[in-house]
Amino acid sequence: MPRFVLALASILWLAGAAPGLAQSEQAPPQLDWQGGPQLIAIGDDLAEMDLPAGYVFLDRAGTVALMEVTQNPVDGSELATVAPAGEGENWFLIFEWDEIGWVDDADRDSLDADALLASLKEGNAAGNAERQKRGWSALELVGWKEPPHYDERTKNLTWAIEARSEGHLVLNRLVKLLGRRGVMSATLVAAPEELDVAAPQVDRLLEGYRFREGSTYAEYLPGTDTAAQVGLAALVVGGGAAALAKSGLLAKLWKPIAVGAVALLAGLRRFFGRKQRA
Repeated sequence: MPRFVLALASILWLAGAAPGLAQSEQAPPQLDWQGGPQLIAIGDDLAEMDLPAGYVFLDRAGTVALMEVTQNPVDGSELATVAPAGEGENWFLIFEWDEIGWVDDADRDSLDADALLASLKEGNAAGNAERQKRGWSALELVGWKEPPHYDERTKNLTWAIEARSEGHLVLNRLVKLLGRRGVMSATLVAAPEELDVAAPQVDRLLEGYRFREGSTYAEYLPGTDTAAQVGLAALVVGGGAAALAKSGLLAKLWKPIAVGAVALLAGLRRFFGRKQRA
Protein backbone atom coordinates (compact mmCIF):
# COMPACT_ATOMS: atom_id res chain seq x y z
CA MET A 1 0.00 0.00 0.00
CA PRO A 2 1.42 3.45 -0.93
CA ARG A 3 3.10 5.37 1.85
CA PHE A 4 0.91 8.44 1.36
CA VAL A 5 -2.29 6.64 2.28
CA LEU A 6 -3.96 7.54 5.56
CA ALA A 7 -5.10 4.64 7.73
CA LEU A 8 -8.78 5.08 6.97
CA ALA A 9 -11.08 2.63 8.70
CA SER A 10 -13.19 2.20 5.58
CA ILE A 11 -10.15 1.18 3.56
CA LEU A 12 -9.06 -1.30 6.20
CA TRP A 13 -12.53 -2.82 6.30
CA LEU A 14 -12.69 -3.18 2.53
CA ALA A 15 -9.26 -4.77 2.42
CA GLY A 16 -10.29 -7.30 5.04
CA ALA A 17 -7.87 -5.94 7.63
CA ALA A 18 -10.66 -5.05 10.07
CA PRO A 19 -13.15 -7.93 9.80
CA GLY A 20 -14.86 -6.94 13.05
CA LEU A 21 -16.26 -3.72 11.56
CA ALA A 22 -19.93 -4.02 10.71
CA GLN A 23 -21.21 -2.98 7.30
CA SER A 24 -22.90 0.41 7.59
CA GLU A 25 -25.06 2.64 5.45
CA GLN A 26 -21.85 4.16 4.09
CA ALA A 27 -20.57 0.82 2.76
CA PRO A 28 -19.53 1.09 -0.91
CA PRO A 29 -21.66 -0.37 -3.70
CA GLN A 30 -21.00 -3.68 -5.40
CA LEU A 31 -18.43 -3.32 -8.17
CA ASP A 32 -18.60 -5.89 -10.95
CA TRP A 33 -14.93 -6.34 -11.87
CA GLN A 34 -14.37 -8.38 -15.05
CA GLY A 35 -11.01 -10.10 -15.58
CA GLY A 36 -8.93 -10.47 -18.74
CA PRO A 37 -8.14 -11.76 -21.24
CA GLN A 38 -11.06 -10.35 -23.20
CA LEU A 39 -11.99 -7.63 -25.68
CA ILE A 40 -13.65 -4.81 -23.75
CA ALA A 41 -15.95 -2.14 -25.16
CA ILE A 42 -15.31 1.47 -24.14
CA GLY A 43 -18.44 3.46 -24.88
CA ASP A 44 -21.34 2.60 -27.16
CA ASP A 45 -19.67 1.38 -30.36
CA LEU A 46 -16.98 4.03 -29.89
CA ALA A 47 -13.77 2.24 -28.92
CA GLU A 48 -12.40 -1.07 -27.69
CA MET A 49 -9.30 -2.49 -26.06
CA ASP A 50 -7.63 -5.87 -25.70
CA LEU A 51 -7.55 -6.51 -21.94
CA PRO A 52 -4.76 -9.01 -21.13
CA ALA A 53 -4.74 -11.53 -18.31
CA GLY A 54 -3.72 -9.96 -15.02
CA TYR A 55 -5.99 -6.92 -15.39
CA VAL A 56 -9.59 -6.17 -14.41
CA PHE A 57 -12.23 -3.92 -15.93
CA LEU A 58 -15.27 -1.88 -14.84
CA ASP A 59 -17.92 -0.73 -17.32
CA ARG A 60 -19.59 2.69 -17.28
CA ALA A 61 -21.89 1.98 -14.33
CA GLY A 62 -19.09 0.47 -12.26
CA THR A 63 -16.81 3.39 -13.03
CA VAL A 64 -19.41 5.92 -11.88
CA ALA A 65 -19.84 3.96 -8.64
CA LEU A 66 -16.05 3.91 -8.16
CA MET A 67 -15.80 7.69 -8.70
CA GLU A 68 -18.49 8.32 -6.13
CA VAL A 69 -16.88 6.15 -3.47
CA THR A 70 -13.47 7.78 -4.07
CA GLN A 71 -14.97 11.28 -3.67
CA ASN A 72 -14.73 12.40 -7.30
CA PRO A 73 -17.41 14.30 -9.24
CA VAL A 74 -19.04 12.54 -12.21
CA ASP A 75 -20.40 14.28 -15.29
CA GLY A 76 -21.41 11.49 -17.67
CA SER A 77 -18.09 11.31 -19.51
CA GLU A 78 -16.86 8.29 -17.52
CA LEU A 79 -16.83 5.10 -19.61
CA ALA A 80 -14.49 2.50 -18.09
CA THR A 81 -11.85 1.65 -15.49
CA VAL A 82 -8.89 -0.72 -15.85
CA ALA A 83 -6.64 -1.85 -13.00
CA PRO A 84 -4.05 -4.57 -12.30
CA ALA A 85 -5.56 -7.64 -10.68
CA GLY A 86 -2.56 -8.60 -8.56
CA GLU A 87 -1.69 -7.63 -5.01
CA GLY A 88 0.81 -4.82 -4.44
CA GLU A 89 -0.16 -2.72 -7.49
CA ASN A 90 -2.62 -0.04 -6.48
CA TRP A 91 -2.91 2.17 -9.57
CA PHE A 92 -5.93 2.40 -11.85
CA LEU A 93 -6.82 3.87 -15.26
CA ILE A 94 -10.01 5.87 -15.95
CA PHE A 95 -11.39 6.31 -19.50
CA GLU A 96 -13.51 9.41 -20.26
CA TRP A 97 -14.95 10.65 -23.54
CA ASP A 98 -15.29 14.31 -24.58
CA GLU A 99 -17.13 14.82 -27.87
CA ILE A 100 -15.62 18.20 -28.69
CA GLY A 101 -14.93 17.43 -32.34
CA TRP A 102 -11.78 16.66 -34.31
CA VAL A 103 -8.70 18.27 -32.73
CA ASP A 104 -6.14 19.72 -35.15
CA ASP A 105 -2.64 18.71 -33.99
CA ALA A 106 -0.86 21.52 -35.86
CA ASP A 107 0.64 22.91 -32.62
CA ARG A 108 2.36 19.59 -31.80
CA ASP A 109 5.86 21.07 -32.18
CA SER A 110 5.21 24.19 -30.12
CA LEU A 111 4.00 22.81 -26.78
CA ASP A 112 5.53 25.03 -24.04
CA ALA A 113 5.62 23.02 -20.80
CA ASP A 114 6.45 26.02 -18.60
CA ALA A 115 3.63 28.15 -19.99
CA LEU A 116 1.17 25.29 -19.70
CA LEU A 117 2.10 24.67 -16.07
CA ALA A 118 1.69 28.37 -15.28
CA SER A 119 -1.79 28.31 -16.82
CA LEU A 120 -2.76 25.24 -14.82
CA LYS A 121 -1.59 26.85 -11.59
CA GLU A 122 -3.58 29.98 -12.41
CA GLY A 123 -6.75 27.95 -12.80
CA ASN A 124 -6.14 25.70 -9.81
CA ALA A 125 -8.06 28.03 -7.50
CA ALA A 126 -11.27 27.20 -9.38
CA GLY A 127 -10.75 23.51 -8.82
CA ASN A 128 -10.02 24.03 -5.14
CA ALA A 129 -13.17 26.10 -4.75
CA GLU A 130 -15.18 23.18 -6.11
CA ARG A 131 -13.42 20.73 -3.82
CA GLN A 132 -14.02 23.01 -0.82
CA LYS A 133 -17.76 22.99 -1.58
CA ARG A 134 -17.67 19.21 -1.33
CA GLY A 135 -15.61 19.22 1.85
CA TRP A 136 -12.57 17.68 0.15
CA SER A 137 -8.90 18.54 0.55
CA ALA A 138 -7.31 21.34 -1.48
CA LEU A 139 -4.62 20.59 -4.07
CA GLU A 140 -1.31 22.34 -4.70
CA LEU A 141 0.32 21.85 -8.10
CA VAL A 142 4.00 20.84 -7.72
CA GLY A 143 5.15 20.43 -11.32
CA TRP A 144 5.54 18.09 -14.27
CA LYS A 145 6.56 14.53 -13.65
CA GLU A 146 6.42 14.02 -17.43
CA PRO A 147 6.12 17.16 -19.60
CA PRO A 148 3.46 17.14 -22.34
CA HIS A 149 4.52 15.30 -25.50
CA TYR A 150 2.67 14.14 -28.61
CA ASP A 151 3.03 10.95 -30.64
CA GLU A 152 2.03 11.81 -34.21
CA ARG A 153 1.83 8.12 -35.18
CA THR A 154 -0.71 7.12 -32.53
CA LYS A 155 -2.31 10.60 -32.17
CA ASN A 156 -1.76 10.42 -28.41
CA LEU A 157 -0.95 13.42 -26.20
CA THR A 158 0.64 12.42 -22.88
CA TRP A 159 1.73 14.17 -19.70
CA ALA A 160 2.06 13.54 -15.96
CA ILE A 161 1.78 16.16 -13.24
CA GLU A 162 2.41 15.96 -9.52
CA ALA A 163 0.35 17.63 -6.79
CA ARG A 164 0.29 17.83 -3.02
CA SER A 165 -2.76 17.40 -0.81
CA GLU A 166 -2.53 17.71 2.97
CA GLY A 167 1.22 17.16 2.73
CA HIS A 168 0.90 13.99 0.64
CA LEU A 169 2.24 13.77 -2.92
CA VAL A 170 -0.20 12.42 -5.50
CA LEU A 171 0.12 11.92 -9.24
CA ASN A 172 -2.08 11.94 -12.35
CA ARG A 173 -0.76 10.83 -15.75
CA LEU A 174 -3.04 11.55 -18.69
CA VAL A 175 -3.09 10.22 -22.23
CA LYS A 176 -5.39 12.03 -24.66
CA LEU A 177 -6.39 9.73 -27.53
CA LEU A 178 -7.58 11.76 -30.51
CA GLY A 179 -10.55 10.51 -32.52
CA ARG A 180 -12.79 11.64 -35.34
CA ARG A 181 -15.40 13.34 -33.17
CA GLY A 182 -13.59 14.01 -29.93
CA VAL A 183 -10.97 12.95 -27.40
CA MET A 184 -10.73 9.91 -25.15
CA SER A 185 -8.86 10.60 -21.91
CA ALA A 186 -7.06 7.74 -20.18
CA THR A 187 -6.06 8.98 -16.71
CA LEU A 188 -3.57 6.99 -14.66
CA VAL A 189 -3.99 7.43 -10.90
CA ALA A 190 -1.02 6.26 -8.86
CA ALA A 191 1.32 7.12 -6.04
CA PRO A 192 4.36 9.00 -7.40
CA GLU A 193 6.68 6.12 -6.55
CA GLU A 194 4.53 3.78 -8.67
CA LEU A 195 4.89 5.79 -11.88
CA ASP A 196 7.98 4.00 -13.17
CA VAL A 197 6.16 0.67 -12.91
CA ALA A 198 2.65 1.74 -13.87
CA ALA A 199 3.34 4.05 -16.83
CA PRO A 200 4.99 1.39 -19.04
CA GLN A 201 2.11 -0.99 -18.26
CA VAL A 202 -0.41 1.67 -19.27
CA ASP A 203 1.47 2.35 -22.50
CA ARG A 204 1.41 -1.38 -23.33
CA LEU A 205 -2.30 -1.57 -22.53
CA LEU A 206 -3.01 1.40 -24.81
CA GLU A 207 -1.26 -0.35 -27.68
CA GLY A 208 -4.33 -2.59 -27.62
CA TYR A 209 -6.72 0.40 -27.64
CA ARG A 210 -8.41 1.53 -30.84
CA PHE A 211 -11.35 3.60 -31.98
CA ARG A 212 -13.83 1.49 -33.88
CA GLU A 213 -14.36 1.94 -37.60
CA GLY A 214 -16.06 5.24 -38.29
CA SER A 215 -14.57 6.95 -35.23
CA THR A 216 -10.83 7.05 -36.03
CA TYR A 217 -8.85 10.27 -36.33
CA ALA A 218 -7.95 9.53 -39.97
CA GLU A 219 -11.64 9.27 -40.96
CA TYR A 220 -12.33 12.94 -40.24
CA LEU A 221 -14.17 14.63 -43.13
CA PRO A 222 -13.37 18.37 -43.40
CA GLY A 223 -16.47 20.41 -44.06
CA THR A 224 -18.71 17.57 -42.89
CA ASP A 225 -17.50 16.64 -39.41
CA THR A 226 -17.24 19.08 -36.51
CA ALA A 227 -13.78 20.53 -35.85
CA ALA A 228 -12.84 21.32 -32.23
CA GLN A 229 -12.15 24.92 -31.31
CA VAL A 230 -9.02 23.93 -29.38
CA GLY A 231 -5.58 22.52 -30.13
CA LEU A 232 -3.22 20.25 -28.19
CA ALA A 233 -2.08 22.93 -25.73
CA ALA A 234 -5.68 23.69 -24.79
CA LEU A 235 -6.27 20.00 -24.08
CA VAL A 236 -3.57 20.18 -21.42
CA VAL A 237 -4.99 23.19 -19.62
CA GLY A 238 -8.65 22.34 -20.24
CA GLY A 239 -9.29 25.44 -22.31
CA GLY A 240 -7.51 27.97 -20.08
CA ALA A 241 -8.12 29.37 -16.62
CA ALA A 242 -11.20 31.37 -17.63
CA ALA A 243 -12.95 28.35 -19.10
CA LEU A 244 -12.00 26.26 -16.09
CA ALA A 245 -13.50 28.78 -13.70
CA LYS A 246 -16.77 28.86 -15.66
CA SER A 247 -17.23 25.17 -16.35
CA GLY A 248 -15.54 23.40 -13.45
CA LEU A 249 -13.30 21.47 -15.85
CA LEU A 250 -10.41 21.65 -13.42
CA ALA A 251 -12.26 19.21 -11.20
CA LYS A 252 -12.27 16.84 -14.19
CA LEU A 253 -8.54 17.24 -14.71
CA TRP A 254 -7.98 16.22 -11.09
CA LYS A 255 -10.81 13.66 -11.05
CA PRO A 256 -9.25 10.73 -9.14
CA ILE A 257 -6.58 12.46 -7.09
CA ALA A 258 -8.21 12.49 -3.62
CA VAL A 259 -5.89 11.27 -0.87
CA GLY A 260 -6.60 7.60 -0.19
CA ALA A 261 -8.28 6.92 -3.54
CA VAL A 262 -5.60 4.54 -4.81
CA ALA A 263 -5.59 2.43 -1.66
CA LEU A 264 -9.36 2.48 -1.55
CA LEU A 265 -9.46 1.01 -5.05
CA ALA A 266 -7.07 -1.72 -3.98
CA GLY A 267 -9.31 -2.55 -1.03
CA LEU A 268 -12.42 -2.59 -3.19
CA ARG A 269 -10.77 -4.86 -5.74
CA ARG A 270 -9.53 -7.34 -3.13
CA PHE A 271 -12.74 -7.37 -1.10
CA PHE A 272 -15.12 -7.84 -3.98
CA GLY A 273 -12.73 -10.19 -5.76
CA ARG A 274 -12.90 -12.53 -2.75
CA LYS A 275 -16.66 -12.17 -2.63
CA GLN A 276 -17.05 -13.11 -6.31
CA ARG A 277 -14.78 -16.14 -5.95
CA ALA A 278 -16.71 -17.28 -2.88
